[in-house]
Amino acid sequence: MRKIYRITAILLSSLFTFLLTCMPPSIIFAQQDLKSSIDSYVKTFLEEQKIPGASIALVHENEIFYVNEWGVTGETKTAVTTQTPFIIGSISKSFTGLAIMKLIEENLINLEDPIKNYMPWFTLKDRQPSSKITIKQLLTHTSGISTYTGLSIADKGTIHVGALKNEVKKFSKIGLSSQPGEKYQYSSANYLLLGALIEEVTNRPFSEYMEEHIFLPLKMKNASANEYSAIEKGYEGGFQSWFGYPFESTVAYDNMGASYGYMTASADDLIHYIQFISKQTTQDLLTDTSLDSYLSPLHNTRKDQSYGFGLRISDQGTDNEMIWHSGSTPDFHAEVFYMPETTWGGVILTNKNHILEEGSLPALKKGIISLVNGESPEPIPQYIPIIPFILLGMGLACIILSISVILKLKTGKLQYRLFWYISGITLILLSISAIPLFSFVAGVPWQSITVFAPDIAFLTKVLVLLIALNGLLFISVPVKQKIKFISIERRVKIEKAV
Repeated sequence: MRKIYRITAILLSSLFTFLLTCMPPSIIFAQQDLKSSIDSYVKTFLEEQKIPGASIALVHENEIFYVNEWGVTGETKTAVTTQTPFIIGSISKSFTGLAIMKLIEENLINLEDPIKNYMPWFTLKDRQPSSKITIKQLLTHTSGISTYTGLSIADKGTIHVGALKNEVKKFSKIGLSSQPGEKYQYSSANYLLLGALIEEVTNRPFSEYMEEHIFLPLKMKNASANEYSAIEKGYEGGFQSWFGYPFESTVAYDNMGASYGYMTASADDLIHYIQFISKQTTQDLLTDTSLDSYLSPLHNTRKDQSYGFGLRISDQGTDNEMIWHSGSTPDFHAEVFYMPETTWGGVILTNKNHILEEGSLPALKKGIISLVNGESPEPIPQYIPIIPFILLGMGLACIILSISVILKLKTGKLQYRLFWYISGITLILLSISAIPLFSFVAGVPWQSITVFAPDIAFLTKVLVLLIALNGLLFISVPVKQKIKFISIERRVKIEKAV
């Protein structure tokens, strides 16, 4: 038996050597140069962005062309490998959409049906229009549920695995910002509802259904849709960014959020997924017709981009067509893409994030695509924490102002004026309204700012406190002046009486 294995190994080795010999040297060197260029570009990018760990892979013509990993995980500082699970953020929507396509193929649900047909207990604050929301509208973010609402329910760190139905029942207090089908508003709330729908139709926990019917057929052995399973497979928390520097994350995994953003997967897992959507590999998950439907657009979000079953499709019908999705959580960022015309696909997984750094990883994706297309990549973006610096400057200005007022108070150079009362009350009112106003202007719930931009949230709180203290200090000026005036007046009266 051992002789057979040895002979087989020798034959395979000889065949591989023969194929390399037959391959023109120019092609071999060109591939080596390209891989070296990608290595250099990625390494420089990760160093510039101060990303602690990453795993990147490229697929071409259904074969793995490039794979590499850098750095370490969060808690144990274990070296990252291609089997290390990362949270993939909103790429999770692509797998929830795949599960929905599977249920459609099995005639368990219908794309155009209202979700209420399958979840009679579901309702929103707007009861009549909410009863008309269809599965298709949830998939394409055209349900009428706003982006802000989606952010307000996300990243809560829910511990319980069976939290989906309970969370959806809380939607009875949520209003629609537009009529169903009226406009596109990207919202994680839509995919939370789809996760609850999958549980209701299959009578299985969402994570169990995904494990058995999606991950297993796709050979995604490191993928999970709940924290317990993810930790068993090697998942560790990532890093939040403070002034561009990585600090171990304090944000918990959100079991409720698996259907919209908290699935975990490794580079190896997503290579299998890319090979699946490339249609160049044998699979028994979906029929060819269903797979075509899964990869087709359902709603145009803008002139050159559409949204489908949890996937974005850009430049459809052109040489630059791309099927892709990005994913962000407070401590991870991910990209997955496939280009049908060139058959290039790729996955980028990193374990650091910040709301102001999220534009950098798509730039890395574009740079890698430029390299494989024989083009020069754009310069690597630099992150300069402008907003934190502005907040720091404002905080220092408040401290300097406070010191100045206190010194003048001690020397008696400040005179009683109505200005001090008005200014003090204005500053106190500003401190009370600053955080809600900041959240409103940014169009993001404060809770999201706290987890996606912890440095900005912290500095904002400090600034608010300093503004409030200055307000109290300003009010104290006329009070002290009044007390001083009264004491002088009394002294004069006493002296006159004497």
